[in-house]
Amino acid sequence: MRKFRKMGTFLFFAGFAGFACLGLIGCGKAPGGAGGGGRETVAAAPAGPEFGYPVAGEPWYFVKCHFVNPSVPADLEGAAWSVDRVEVDRSRVRDFLVFQGGREIDKHALTAAGGRLEFDIKVRFAWQPRTKSELKVDLLEPKSGKKEFIVASATAPDGKGYWDPAWKSYAALVVSEEHGFARTGYPVHATIGVLADYLHSPDEVRVVRAERAGGDVVYREVPSQVYDVVTWNDPKILAVEEKDAKTGERVVRYHPTTSFSVAFLAEVEAGAKATYLVFYNNPGAAKPAYAADLAVTKGKGLARTIENAFYKITLQEKSGVIYEIVEKTTGIQLEHKLETNGAIHWNPDVYAPPHAWYHSSDWSDPVATEISGPVFYSLNLKGKLPQPEGIDIGIRYHFYAGSPVVMVETVTTVGKDTYVMALRNAEVVFNKAVFTKAAFKEGGKTEVLDFATAKVHPDHAAVLRPDTPWVSFFDEAKGIGFAALYLDLATPNLNGGQASLEEPFIYIQNGPWFYVSRGFVYSFATNNQTRMLPVKAGSVYYDRNAWIAFPYPKTEGLGDYLDRKFNGLKYPLAVKEDIETYKESPEGWVVPILTEPFEEGVVGAKGGKDRRKVDK
Repeated sequence: MRKFRKMGTFLFFAGFAGFACLGLIGCGKAPGGAGGGGRETVAAAPAGPEFGYPVAGEPWYFVKCHFVNPSVPADLEGAAWSVDRVEVDRSRVRDFLVFQGGREIDKHALTAAGGRLEFDIKVRFAWQPRTKSELKVDLLEPKSGKKEFIVASATAPDGKGYWDPAWKSYAALVVSEEHGFARTGYPVHATIGVLADYLHSPDEVRVVRAERAGGDVVYREVPSQVYDVVTWNDPKILAVEEKDAKTGERVVRYHPTTSFSVAFLAEVEAGAKATYLVFYNNPGAAKPAYAADLAVTKGKGLARTIENAFYKITLQEKSGVIYEIVEKTTGIQLEHKLETNGAIHWNPDVYAPPHAWYHSSDWSDPVATEISGPVFYSLNLKGKLPQPEGIDIGIRYHFYAGSPVVMVETVTTVGKDTYVMALRNAEVVFNKAVFTKAAFKEGGKTEVLDFATAKVHPDHAAVLRPDTPWVSFFDEAKGIGFAALYLDLATPNLNGGQASLEEPFIYIQNGPWFYVSRGFVYSFATNNQTRMLPVKAGSVYYDRNAWIAFPYPKTEGLGDYLDRKFNGLKYPLAVKEDIETYKESPEGWVVPILTEPFEEGVVGAKGGKDRRKVDK
């Protein structure tokens, strides 16, 4: 069916019919009232419209249409047209893209060529199958400023359409693998801020992935965990009235906002993209119940037993650090239990004589914060070392469902100038009951160290670069291994520049135990061990590592196995958020607060002392 509608000075054609969109301006009256000659030209309808899904990096449910005007008046040739407004079923849609010549362009930069104005428009639209909808596009005529519009109707195809209309809103997280390493069970943590009226409870959040299945999609709800939910809603600030100095209209600078973090495990092929949809705005949603292999059992004090399909790990009751690891495939228990409290994880630590050497494993009362759910369990430990004065340290563990990897982050902050013989991090200690060899990556090759012939404590069995990718302890006959993967390292000084460092290195030790550690400032481990070395106030030492206990990979080979694990964790997936433009959001640019007091065209703005009073 073709329907011609005369609008002002132009005649538009809208011919969706569920298959194509074709917009046509005929020659009614030319601008200025001149006769138009009465001819009408209809171009061949291109394929379309296209109803699309948010899959493989596409962030939207959308409809995309092609429009053609084959008879643009000569005096408008080359002028810039604008797509001024888009409506679907009489509701404004603020999220749309305009394409011309096969590429995305600014919505105010449409141009005609050869007497034709031809363009595509892609509109964010939560379509339902076999549902008829009307699309209205306002165009701004460039010389007179007069608006014209195109109205077209289309019927969506068969298929699943929008995941579930009970969830009225969604944000898309486009996850991209850009380093050439496939990811399986990769932990994604994203923080999303939505207007507070759109989220009633964290229980309503769902993470869904849509994947192509022929011409349609298959939906898969992904187990997710919502945490760190916080709402900004300051009535004093919201009550402040500001007006634009020119228009007198109210300046809307703030909306009550709820932010939440969501975690899930992503699957992405090498070089590919995936779209994970975070649905919300469903007050009637029940709390989700996900089956997961991650279980946490509380014991005395900070003692915890964390278990999944790959390991059973216990935490020390006083310090909260990792105490034992059982690798489930072999059933072998990895432990230390020779010194102090016998923990596996020993530091951050500082040795500043005449004070005793103090390790994080010696803690008895760190401040502990836990987050537990079906995707991950995290424990954050922080506190001051009792000596020397001014040393703050923190440890954070992440244990994930369905993964053998434990993520370990540590930070040391030095509050005042001090002198030390040792300031270390990333130490893992085992007794000699299980392992017989060590391996590490050096110069692009996997090197193996046999403890039977290696140097013995106090000499170092091996001294390695500080950027060594990984170190492993293993025993082929027992079929067991453990590796520390060194992912990120930062050593800034809060007062500017670098933290104090004295030829930092990673080293392996062979004594009553086997251990690997990182020295930042470490004269005690050298041939001149009596040197007292300075550490400047403001020095910060941060490590992010991954630990993995694993059955020895006889088929793949140890080096290849650990390279694959390292590459999959070292190079993060890119995560890009795409969220709808809320109807409450102000039009155009909101002038930011750049000076005190604020005098940039806003009447009644709170600046200087007045704004500081509001902040209180």
